[in-house]
Amino acid sequence: MRINRDIADALYRTSFSAFVCAAFRALYPRMPFIPNWHIDAVCYAVERMVTGVSSNRLVVNLPPRTLKSFILSVCLPAWLLGRNPGERIVCASYSRDLADKFSRDCRALMESNYYKRLFPHTRLNPKKVTEGEFETTQRGYRLATSVGATLTGRGGRVLIIDDPLKGDDANSQVALDGANEWFRNTASSRLDSLTDCLIFVTMQRLHQNDLSGMLIEQRWPCLAIPMIAQEPANFPIGKDSFYNRPAGEALQPNRDSIDAIQERRRQVGGRIWAAQYQQNPIPPEGIMIKANWLPYYDFSPAERKFQQIVLACDPAGKSGRGNDFTAIAVCGFDTKPIYVLNMKRDHWTVMEMGRQIEMLARDWKVDTVLVEDTSSGMGLIQMLREKSSLRVIGRRPDADKEVRMLRHEAVFESGNIWLPKEAPWLADFQSELLAFPNGKYDDQVDALLLFLDWFAASIRYNYNPPVGLGLPIAYWGSSADDEFGLDGPL
Repeated sequence: MRINRDIADALYRTSFSAFVCAAFRALYPRMPFIPNWHIDAVCYAVERMVTGVSSNRLVVNLPPRTLKSFILSVCLPAWLLGRNPGERIVCASYSRDLADKFSRDCRALMESNYYKRLFPHTRLNPKKVTEGEFETTQRGYRLATSVGATLTGRGGRVLIIDDPLKGDDANSQVALDGANEWFRNTASSRLDSLTDCLIFVTMQRLHQNDLSGMLIEQRWPCLAIPMIAQEPANFPIGKDSFYNRPAGEALQPNRDSIDAIQERRRQVGGRIWAAQYQQNPIPPEGIMIKANWLPYYDFSPAERKFQQIVLACDPAGKSGRGNDFTAIAVCGFDTKPIYVLNMKRDHWTVMEMGRQIEMLARDWKVDTVLVEDTSSGMGLIQMLREKSSLRVIGRRPDADKEVRMLRHEAVFESGNIWLPKEAPWLADFQSELLAFPNGKYDDQVDALLLFLDWFAASIRYNYNPPVGLGLPIAYWGSSADDEFGLDGPL
C-alpha cells in the first residue's frame, strides 16, 4: 500500500489535475467531488504554462460555480509553492474580502496533512502569516490584494487575477475602465520579469470591454467554456487527449440537468446568461438594435388572432455541426406590431429542414413560408412545393445583412417588433440581435431579416398602410411584387 501511495503522491506533484482532485477531498472531506472534463481542460492548460510548454499568459472564462476560483486561486498557488517554496505569487480579486477568503482557503490546504506529506520541504513561516499574506520558510509567498489597490514595493513572478469585477459592475463603465487601467498601470508593472512571469486571468464574462475582453483583443490565449455548447469543440485535457464536446451539451450533466439550466436562464435573463454563463457578452445597449427598443408581450400566442403568421427559413449550406445553423423564425402581425412568436435553429439536412418547416407550419397555422432562395435553399423550396400544400415563396436577398438591417432599424426603434417575455429560445436570440453585426452567430437574425424584407415589400404593394402599424415612412411605396398575387398579401 505504501508503494501505491508513493506513486499517487508522485502523480499529484507532477499532474495539476490530479493535485486539484485530491486537494478538494482534503479540504472539503464532507462535500462530494464531481469530476468533469472542464476541470481537466483548465488544469492541463495551466500545467502547460507552468512547465513552459505554452505561452505564459492565459485567460480562463467559466460560468459561476464551476470551481474556477478553487483551481486558480486556491490550488495553483499551493501547487506552485510546493514545487518551488521560493515562488512569489500575487493574487487579486475585486474585493479585499474575497481575496482574503481565497488566501485563507489556500493556507488551510497547505496546512493539511495531505499537502505536508506531498511537499515536505514547503512549510509556512509562523512569523509571517496574516489573513492576506503568508510566507514560506524559504521566503516564497502568496500575497492577496484587491483590484485597484496599490502594490508599491511588492511584486512577484506569478500574477493570478480572479474575478476582477463583481457582477453588478457589468453596467459600470467606471468599474470596467478602472479594472483595465489597474491591470495595465499597476499589476503588470509589478512583475519580476516580462519574459518569464506567468499571468492568469479567470472570470465569468460580464461585458465586451471587461478585462478578459481587453486581453482577448490583444490576442491572449483564452480558454472559454460555455454552460451549454453552441457548437462542437475539442478541448485538450491531457497529452494527446481531447474531450469532444457536442453541440447542445450541458457543462456538467451529472450535476445540472437541462431543465435546471433552462430555469436558471429564465431567472437571470438573456444578457446575463449570454455573458456570465455562455461567455459571450453582448453590449447591454446593443450595437445596431438597442435593448431599450424591444418591447415584450406576455400573452399566449395560441390565444391571439393574427392577420397573418409567416415562417421564414434561412437554410445553411451544409448540415454538419461545424457549419452555420439553419434558422427558422415564426412571426405574426395584424394592425398592431410584429410579434416574434418562435425561433428555432439547428444543423439539419434538407429533408430535416422540410420536416421542421411542415411541423412548425402545422403547429402555428402558418399562412406563408419564406425560404432564402440561394443555392442551399433551392432544393428545399422545390421539395416543399412538391410535397406539401404550403404557400412557399423564395426570396433572394438584394444586399448584405448589415445594409438590410439598416433598412429596418426604424421599425425596431419605433417599438413595433415585440418579443415574448419568456421563451426557451429568447436568450440566444437576444444575444444574436443585440450583438449584430459583431456577434459570433447571426443565423436567427438572418431568418428575421428574411421576414422583414418580405413584410416591407408586402406593405409597398398594399400601399394603404394598416392603421396603427406605426411603420416608418420609408416602408410605404407603390412598387408591386408578383409573389403576392393579384389581391395582395394582406
